[in-house]
This record gives sequence, C-alpha cells and structure tokens, in this order.
Amino acid sequence: MVALAEEPRRTGRPRDPDVDRSILSAAQDLLVDEGYSGMTVAGVARAAGSSKAAIYRRWPGKIDLAVAAVRALASPAEVPDTGSLRDDLMTAAMHYARADERLARVLASLLTEFGRNPTLYEAAREAIGGPPFAAIVAVIERGIERGTVAPSAPVALIASIVPSVAFGRVSIQRQALDPATVRELVDRVLLPALTAAPAAT
Repeated sequence: MVALAEEPRRTGRPRDPDVDRSILSAAQDLLVDEGYSGMTVAGVARAAGSSKAAIYRRWPGKIDLAVAAVRALASPAEVPDTGSLRDDLMTAAMHYARADERLARVLASLLTEFGRNPTLYEAAREAIGGPPFAAIVAVIERGIERGTVAPSAPVALIASIVPSVAFGRVSIQRQALDPATVRELVDRVLLPALTAAPAAT
C-alpha cells in the first residue's frame, strides 16, 4: 500500500502529541482565516498557547508547518487490489472525496499561493498531492501488466484527471469532490480512456 510519507523521525525528548495537535489546529485556523500569507509562526504560537521555539523544534519553517497542517487532516492514500480495474480505480479515486469541509478550506488557502511560491508548491505536491496520484498511477500500471489497460494508454495524463478536477473544485468552490462525481469520472472518463484502442495515425 502507498501512504503519505511520514515526517522524519527526530531524536531527543519525545514530542507531546497534545502540543502537536494544538499547534497544527491553530495553523489550520489561521490558514482559513488569514490565508497562507497572513499565517505566521508567531501567530500560530500565540493561538496555540505555545512558543516559536516549540514550533521550530517540530517544523523547520512556515512551509513545513503549513504542509503538516494539511497532512494532519488528510486521509492516507492506498493502492487497492480488488482484482477489478474499475473497483481499484474507484477506490483510489475516492481518496479525493474523503476530504471534509475543513480540509478543503485549509487546502484552498495553499492552492492560492502556489503561483507565487514555487517552494511551497513543490513541498505540497510531494507531501500532499504525490501519494494519492501515485496510487492511481500504480492501479493503471498494474492494469497494463494484467492486460486490462491498453499499453498505449497515457498513464500520467489519465491519472491526473481526478486530481485536477478535485483541486479545481477546491480552488474555486472550496469543496471536496463528492462520491457521485468521482464515479462519473471513473466510469465515463478514466475507464473509456484506458481501454480504448489507439487512434489511427
């Protein structure tokens, strides 16, 4: 199974999970209320009743803190193996329908910054967007190996369809995809594209 990468293990005194949750919750609140540009480490420390030093011991900087705040709300991404291409695609794609309103609003605050902050974009893409996208890619590549997907299928392009729609929905409406839309995307877009014969040149 593919899951969100865990943060590096740190040595020294064990971290207090209650402090971690308080800091991340405060960061989430400020991202929603002030946006990424308005969220500061000092502001998070005040809201969490903590200190900047305590935050920096856990996360090296603002970008790391913001990404961790989103990750704390996201569900793990897994690679299913039901034996059915459709069911595997559906299960992997439903990751994007499991986000609640709070996650959608927090994530939206980061998406608006991506064009201005390539470092934030890369960090978020690797830690947040990478695992669920990789899960869909893995399902499609296994389908090619099993002969249920056309070998000529553009894997990365097709795998990006659901994430693209999901992030577009979050950016514009600040809402996650609903299960019905995911089913429509899988049945009417992904499956036909994966099993279609290549067009004649």
